[in-house]
Amino acid sequence: MNLKSVPPRVRNYIYITWTGMGLGLLGLLGFIASFFQVGSPTVAAADLNAETPWFAYISIFVWLAGLAIAWYGRRKLDAAVRERKKELADAARVELD
Repeated sequence: MNLKSVPPRVRNYIYITWTGMGLGLLGLLGFIASFFQVGSPTVAAADLNAETPWFAYISIFVWLAGLAIAWYGRRKLDAAVRERKKELADAARVELD
C-alpha cells in the first residue's frame, strides 16, 4: 500500500503508532541491556539503596511512553477506519423508488 494515497490525518496517526512502537522497543531493549544493573548477584548481595539504576528507570519510562503513544495512535486509526467504513456503507445504500 502506498502511504501517499492515505489522507494526511490518517498518515499522521500511522506515524504516531509507528513512533510509539519504536519507543516501546527501544525502552524494552534498554531495560534488557541494563538488567545486570538491577538483577545481578552483586546487586542482590549489596545494599539496595547504594546505587540507583537510572538507565533501567529511564528505559522503563521510555517503554511506558511508547506504549501510551502507540495506544493513542491505534485508537485514532481505529476511529478513522470506522468513519471510513460508515462513509462507504452510506455511499453504497441505494433507495429503490
